[in-house]
Amino acid sequence: MPYDKDQILYRTCQVIVNLFRNQIEEERECVHTRIFNFILHPEHEYVHCGISDMVCDSTKKHPEHVVPCLVLVNETFRLIKEKILSDDEIARLLQKHWKIVTITKEEAKRIDSKLCLKSKMPEGWKFEDGDTFKRLNLAGIKYK
Repeated sequence: MPYDKDQILYRTCQVIVNLFRNQIEEERECVHTRIFNFILHPEHEYVHCGISDMVCDSTKKHPEHVVPCLVLVNETFRLIKEKILSDDEIARLLQKHWKIVTITKEEAKRIDSKLCLKSKMPEGWKFEDGDTFKRLNLAGIKYK
């Protein structure tokens, strides 16, 4: 029986956690943030979850990782090192936060420049229980 998209995403998150754990054990923590674009291809098919209300045929579109890839990498490494959660629990958190919303280029500039949140989440945000869509909400981006 074939796996559904959520199962494939979860299984891929398990692979990522295992890969990161191997790197920690080998003392070579070196991961390009584009890993998410390529390990699950086409990424958009598995993690896309919305489109900004401002997107139309004439706007320049931008696929925004709702939680920046750098945060996904750093937080996964942190949780592995802390040894508080199991690998499966870490994979579930990664699955929860690995999302893409299509926004306009102007909205992306608002997140990146005005809010200075290009590669980070807002102050006080926690991977374990934080709102995945916090950056978009702070930028006033409505999506469906």
